[in-house]
Amino acid sequence: MLRSAPPPDFRYVWLVPGPSFRALTLAAGTVGLSSLGLALGPETAAWSLTAGSLPIGLAVAGGAAFAVGLARQMQRPRPPSGAREVSMAIVPWGVIVDPGAEARILRWSAIRKVEVAVKHTLRGGTPAIVSSVVTVETEHDVLAGHAAGAVGLESLTVNLDAYADEAARPLATDLDGTEVLDEDGLAPVVGLLLRHAQELCSTSQGAARLFLPPGDYRRASLRAPGPETAAVLGRALTGDVPGAADPRPVAAICAALLGAEAVTPKLLRLSSSPHPVVAAVARAAALRLGVAPAKVGSIEEVDEFLFEEDRETVARIAHGSEGAGRGNG
Repeated sequence: MLRSAPPPDFRYVWLVPGPSFRALTLAAGTVGLSSLGLALGPETAAWSLTAGSLPIGLAVAGGAAFAVGLARQMQRPRPPSGAREVSMAIVPWGVIVDPGAEARILRWSAIRKVEVAVKHTLRGGTPAIVSSVVTVETEHDVLAGHAAGAVGLESLTVNLDAYADEAARPLATDLDGTEVLDEDGLAPVVGLLLRHAQELCSTSQGAARLFLPPGDYRRASLRAPGPETAAVLGRALTGDVPGAADPRPVAAICAALLGAEAVTPKLLRLSSSPHPVVAAVARAAALRLGVAPAKVGSIEEVDEFLFEEDRETVARIAHGSEGAGRGNG
């Protein structure tokens, strides 16, 4: 039986580089000194008390800006020495560094450690987190980013190794986890999984395994799968299988092809799997079975961790148009 960690309980954690203490102090101090110079400059003597109130007000505002900036910096936990501060997005499948056109993708297997440091304050006598700094350590780099308040990454710091193991697990082409997909993660795979799922749903051997009548899967999908079929798919979706390979993606595709709505709760649980292919296919199957996008999450959230061909195939599965596309191979 496959051993899986609890799925990530975070969806999108946005982190930004923080201003250095020196830069913040210099900027705020410049505002304060400039305003003070206006208040005490040579023209001050020619002003009436009323006329001089504007630059004095600016001086007060500059001092206030300095105080606020200093207070905020003191409330911000500092990253480890030598860490490079960057913009990052932490999602269930890894870390996106500098999100945008030049984004760098870090899968869980590339990350050695994730640490969170927080700064507390008292609000009405109750401790509260006012800011956090997250440090992501890889083999060659240490990255850090800041967020206001708590980031909710406790499960990640505890289960990082388990997420990496699950994301690196080879995929199965059968429902028992004994037939391993002959790919190493360097090529698209969803088209191959779709083809194997179609064979399971249409051939006599696959129909016997799924307790379906022989024939094309499109005819089988015209009636609701029986409890025996749902039980087989449910065991595969939870990893309760004898083999070591991961049967969950092919089981999710079978559920979509057969209209197996009874396994929808298991698909929802897999929608945040740390394995991007598992999550994307589970979302596609759930959407095809009628689950609202707001409940299962959009497929596009996983795009950065999928090959373009896999993204296209997953979209066809979700829309019920997989017959129009081509499989891998």
